Amino acid sequence: MTTWIHPAPEVERVQLDARSWVDVVRGLVVDADRAHHDLLAGARWRQGSSFRYERWVDDTRLSANQTGERRHPALAAVETWLVRRYRVRFSGVVLTQYRHEREALGFHRDTGMTWLDDTVVAVLSLGAQRPWYLRPDTGRQRFTEDDDLRDVIDVSPAGGDLLVMGGACQKEWLHAVPPVAEAVGCRISAQWRWTSRRGEPDQSLRHRDAWRFSR
Repeated sequence: MTTWIHPAPEVERVQLDARSWVDVVRGLVVDADRAHHDLLAGARWRQGSSFRYERWVDDTRLSANQTGERRHPALAAVETWLVRRYRVRFSGVVLTQYRHEREALGFHRDTGMTWLDDTVVAVLSLGAQRPWYLRPDTGRQRFTEDDDLRDVIDVSPAGGDLLVMGGACQKEWLHAVPPVAEAVGCRISAQWRWTSRRGEPDQSLRHRDAWRFSR
């Protein structure tokens, strides 16, 4: 029987501010290359779309869902570890595939949970190592040529590394996967989300929420 996760992983907590933190767990998935290969070949990948600039735009990245018994055993093992450590329940795991170095994701918050004051968002990386940025939410959500990134924290997860953002991280901080200049291989991101449903509901416009005008 394959043991997918490290029996005693080291968890490094980075305290971002008084209410926000991120845990970094290096090498949680032991056979990360095999898990990456299995998901790349076996997951039902699809191209989604987002409502932007008053029209639907195809996403550049591919996505997939895994729930129940269909989950890869590595993902099931990681979710069991997450539930035991953080004592919360997740509704499922979402996969995102970055096929090459140009596929990226700008600074954003996971507003889809609606309640952002107390959340747990876990991200498992499989495949290529990519930069992975965190920065305080000061309204600068786009990469610019003169952006010196002095306020950015780069945790750069490798294959098998897990990141867990908690507290008010989704309310106070932004995260991003930037494009890179050098050629890199495929990276798969597996994401779990939980919210306490405490605090004020987020009212910001979400990319997937189309504008609806009354007549």
